[in-house]
Amino acid sequence: MVATMANVDAALKDDYQPAIRDQLTNAWVLLSQIESNSKDVEGRYATLSLHTGRNSGVGARAASAALPSAGAQTYIEERVSITRNYGSMSIEGDLIEASASDKGSFGRMMDREMKGVVIDLKNDVSRQLYNDATKSIAQCGVTSAANVIVLTSPTVAQMRQFSVGMVVDIGTTADYDVVAAGRSITAVGASTITIDGATVTTTTSHYVTRAGSDGNELTGLREIVDSSGTLFNVDPTAVPVWKSTETASAGTPTELEFEKMIEDIQFVSDQSINLILTTVGVRRNFAAQYQGDRRYTNTVDVKAGFKAITVAAGNVEVPLVTDNDAPNGIAFFLNTAHLCQHQMGNPWSFMDRDGSALHLVSGYDKYEAYIYNYHELTTDRRNAHGKLTGITEA
Repeated sequence: MVATMANVDAALKDDYQPAIRDQLTNAWVLLSQIESNSKDVEGRYATLSLHTGRNSGVGARAASAALPSAGAQTYIEERVSITRNYGSMSIEGDLIEASASDKGSFGRMMDREMKGVVIDLKNDVSRQLYNDATKSIAQCGVTSAANVIVLTSPTVAQMRQFSVGMVVDIGTTADYDVVAAGRSITAVGASTITIDGATVTTTTSHYVTRAGSDGNELTGLREIVDSSGTLFNVDPTAVPVWKSTETASAGTPTELEFEKMIEDIQFVSDQSINLILTTVGVRRNFAAQYQGDRRYTNTVDVKAGFKAITVAAGNVEVPLVTDNDAPNGIAFFLNTAHLCQHQMGNPWSFMDRDGSALHLVSGYDKYEAYIYNYHELTTDRRNAHGKLTGITEA
């Protein structure tokens, strides 16, 4: 009898290598750019005083004419409430013992779980940093009494947020779980998600959110960098300088469009942007316009080791960086000196106010740990930023 893999399989041992190979993407471009620009907050919220108007008591006069009527600078308070982001983990006591060394496991599971929940919370925060006013992951389409939820033109960035086992709510911005609450995703399609439980019916007035978030997520770039809409209690209809430059692209991104956006922002704010943030598809389409003469071959380093091509306009040269969480078809033109993460307490901290990060579950051989971050993304100068929308992805 010839020895084969089939008939000697029971005598062979598996060679378990001593490390777990991660299959997940963890690149937080925007988060890495703003994390170092944080300010501590105490009390209910951060209050910023914005200079919004000039003294009107100036002007030329004829000889012996009355002097200009006295005016004054105008100010308004920007009030920023803190958002609370959490991550939780649980591990059984015997698993802690069983995975105490590499001989018994691929990795020490306690260490893996505690590091993993930090990474997973950062991934969700990275998504939230691009939120619009709906503070949702995706908009629903028309679904008629089914478990397969149709989504309205979801982008790659949106679909990558969904995973099997993720728990979501479906509802409106007034009631985030009115359609479905706490449902687990059982499958992810190209533009659909499948949920467990009873069938549901949705329209385009419904949204999918992470279960329990209920509109309590961070204020994102799509809401901050905008030409309309009240932001942190300041209404641009009453305070016209409180709005960003927003322009619709012709589709194919051109050098002229990018240069004009940079210069338009500089004109209205007297500030120069220092970062263009967009998707891989937009950058690819932009760079493709100039491959013939190779004008955009230079790269520069930005924070956290990311590489960027540069765009020149006037006296500034701005890095163009991509982020996997950025929404399709938009290029954000940012002045990161005027983006700030207001922070309460230490970021990405485990709850250890009782002296331990691990908490025994009463009556069970099980331990729990919770990580938190009390923070909010803000700007103190909305007109220092801009966005180019409607760009074709390549």
